[in-house]
Amino acid sequence: MEENKHTLWFALLVVMALSSYGLYSETRKDLKIAQEQIARLSGESEGTIVSQQKTIDLQGEELEKAKESEELLEEALDNLKDSKTVSQAVSAGTIINQYAPSVVRLVCVENTETNKLQQGSGVLFSGDVFGDGSSYYVQTNLHVIETNEDGFSQCVIAVYPDPDNSEDYIVYKSKGHTLYRNGVDLAYLKPVEVDNNERAGLLSSLSLYALKGSAVPTCNSVSIGDHISVLGYPGIGGESLTVTDGIVSGFEFRSGERYVKTSAKIDQGNSGGIAIMDSGCIVGIPTYVKTQIESLGRILDLKSL
Repeated sequence: MEENKHTLWFALLVVMALSSYGLYSETRKDLKIAQEQIARLSGESEGTIVSQQKTIDLQGEELEKAKESEELLEEALDNLKDSKTVSQAVSAGTIINQYAPSVVRLVCVENTETNKLQQGSGVLFSGDVFGDGSSYYVQTNLHVIETNEDGFSQCVIAVYPDPDNSEDYIVYKSKGHTLYRNGVDLAYLKPVEVDNNERAGLLSSLSLYALKGSAVPTCNSVSIGDHISVLGYPGIGGESLTVTDGIVSGFEFRSGERYVKTSAKIDQGNSGGIAIMDSGCIVGIPTYVKTQIESLGRILDLKSL
């Protein structure tokens, strides 16, 4: 294209030069040749412009088709994402239902002098943590069961065979407690049968609801942004099991133990319950921290113990 331009300018200069020197009539043949070159080059330029315009139009059509294809792809991905979300929601609901019957409601003596009570939650497991041949224990926060008397605790344990029916429950009582380790907000209760109560349950019935400690998976890793569900019996509306959810917001250490910060609501009632991830592994024990200022819950990380 650049070479053609130079030739065109050269031909024009020839015409101008011939005219300036009065030689136009004598060089008719040369002029004709120059005119033919101009015409040919002009035609080539127009053809090139038309060809380039066709190329641009074709590229425009291809870009439009590519845009349409991209929009279709984005729509397909959105549909896939929505489908996956529904699948995860169903899966999470199924996992929650598996854990729900094992989450128990605790009503414990807080002050032996005033008979003041406090409510919390716990999780029923099969196994012996007391070393006396016991078949079952309830895992909870120490602050849920502790009283004004050191080493003493007294609780009623309510088990809900159908967590969706808050009017159907069986009761047990606790016989003492044992600590996981001094300085850790974790304790175990021993359930025993209650006498002279129409809702009293048999110890043998607990096999239907207790989790097998050795078979329950503890989460190997927890990361900021992970989704978490907290199961327990909250202080308000605590007659029925409640599920609150949120994400992992960070981590903090208290008394040498790691706590997972979460946006899920945790109060005195669902403290001591259970926090699980969508995969079904247990993160830890939702723990109400009385001194917390920001509206973030805490989960005692069982993996760090």
